[in-house]
Amino acid sequence: MTAGAARPLADAARALAERAPRRADIEAPFAEVERAAHRLVPELAALRPAVGATPMTAVPSELGRGRVWLKLESANTAGTVKARTAYALLCAAVAQAGSARVRIVEYSGGSLALALAEFCALLGIDLRLVVPHGSPERLRRTLRGHGAQVSAGRPGTGFLGALDEAVRVAAAEERYLLLQHCAAQAAAMHREHTGAEIAERLAAEGVTPAVLAACVGSGGTALGVALALRERWPDCGALAVFPAEAPYGDPAPPDGTPRMNGTGGLGHGLLQPLLAPYQERFTFRTVAYPEALRAMRHLRSAHGLAVSSSGAGAWLQASRELDHGPAGREAVAVVAGRGTIEEWAHAAGD
Repeated sequence: MTAGAARPLADAARALAERAPRRADIEAPFAEVERAAHRLVPELAALRPAVGATPMTAVPSELGRGRVWLKLESANTAGTVKARTAYALLCAAVAQAGSARVRIVEYSGGSLALALAEFCALLGIDLRLVVPHGSPERLRRTLRGHGAQVSAGRPGTGFLGALDEAVRVAAAEERYLLLQHCAAQAAAMHREHTGAEIAERLAAEGVTPAVLAACVGSGGTALGVALALRERWPDCGALAVFPAEAPYGDPAPPDGTPRMNGTGGLGHGLLQPLLAPYQERFTFRTVAYPEALRAMRHLRSAHGLAVSSSGAGAWLQASRELDHGPAGREAVAVVAGRGTIEEWAHAAGD
């Protein structure tokens, strides 16, 4: 590895290590952070009704031996589960800064960037976003249209390169780095809201879930929901689903291999800091991109549901868990969004 290639690993790894959350951070109440942020920026409270309270629908598992309840996060504003994460990150940043006058930088492959750009435009917050090299120009135009400043990581460094560049920007421009992969408040928000919504609906339906399946990007959604469901149903399993092209703790350097959008191991053996303290509570599974694309097509043709590749991958792994056990069990799969233009183009051509 050349000196130039080593720098992104060193900078990104240092930031992840320095801000790695403890269990106590993750399990602390998000509601307290939220209240503090609302006092400082009342407009954040006005955003709250557009985040969460998303629907659930049940569909058969792949072989029909059980049912998978899909949590359809495309109903959030910005059309993605990352709207919840963006809201939590902004609450945490404002609460920590003690002021609305906070200048922010964050890295993202797409969904989180879109949600942050939309929210920061409404709140008047100065936002700088770093996307991976080679990200679609369509994405960059949309982000700039919301008033965000946009730059990219270096060629050949993938998502980790965007993180590395965001660390550099934070230091050079004295900006607050949100650092989604270490955001304890995001996991706490998903526990108190996303997971609680799922638990309430399942309980109302008389369902005892056998397993939760969620694809992992930063890990906050999977962890928060798993903690909420386990609190109510201690025997509920938890599947952390990764791309076969970039598994958990992937030792290879990041590359541009197509995979389920918004998911994957960081590369260079780095572990998601949110998941690492709880990894014994998860079963790690992988889904190859072509499998996810076929599952996308199936859910649309059989059930009229447009879901992201990661949502399709979560349904696929939940299905496999149900279909290889006693008939009649039920599971939950988190569906991050409807899928990007690029994903559906790949699905049509697969």
